Amino acid sequence: SMGDRRVAEIKDGEGSLFFYTHSYGHSLPAIAREALEVAKPRKTDISYAFRRVVDHLIKATGSRDQEVGSGLAFYPYSEDEYGDAPSVIIDLQQWSVTAIDKWR
Repeated sequence: SMGDRRVAEIKDGEGSLFFYTHSYGHSLPAIAREALEVAKPRKTDISYAFRRVVDHLIKATGSRDQEVGSGLAFYPYSEDEYGDAPSVIIDLQQWSVTAIDKWR
């Protein structure tokens, strides 16, 4: 299958980490919002909050302990079918998720 590719930028004011999913693009905005909810108890402890967010993204896209399905990088290295740039922004300073849906 072609997949359902989408990229989320997770940013905290110091820098960004980019999360890529191959098959869960349609769900990534909702998964990102869930991730912030899961991380909320650690909102004031950025490294823990960051880890909880990333962990939830990996788990919810079914790629934990798998060789394929998702990736992480310090730059947007993979195609996002929903926008020219990462189409989901998870901002840990603003504690917000923004989703851009350019084509659909």
